[in-house]
Amino acid sequence: MATRAKKPDQKRRPSANAGAVPGSSRSGFSGNTREPQAIPALEWIVGGIGFLIIAGVLGFLLYTGIHEDHPVPDVKLSVDSVLRIRNGYLVRVTATNEGGLTAGGVIVEGELRQGAEPVERSEAVIEFLPSRSKKRAGLFFTRDPNQFELKLRPLGYEEQ
Repeated sequence: MATRAKKPDQKRRPSANAGAVPGSSRSGFSGNTREPQAIPALEWIVGGIGFLIIAGVLGFLLYTGIHEDHPVPDVKLSVDSVLRIRNGYLVRVTATNEGGLTAGGVIVEGELRQGAEPVERSEAVIEFLPSRSKKRAGLFFTRDPNQFELKLRPLGYEEQ
């Protein structure tokens, strides 16, 4: 390889870009020689959809926070089925919390009645029942619930 010899009378001029790294702001070289382009229509559409989703979620949360008319648990019970098992009967129950507050330790009572006279009683506990949700539980009886009037009611709960 041949090296170029310096002429003794030639002084070296400092470069304006001395010590600068290409692509850095000091060099004056951005690495992008193209003119800035306009944002494509597809990006505007996707951005608009994202904005609408976020605005909708925030609006819904704000609305439900302001207009919540049931700030307590509202537990509704319904019978799903009655099954014959080895030691008696199982009544499957669905508990629905239609209120705006989570309930814990919900005590579900089922009572078999013949007229006004209670015949048999059973209880179950649902540990965690979030607002606007459903959970299933079971009540055991020794007598056939189909032969009596079955009354269901929630007895109590703990706030979570």
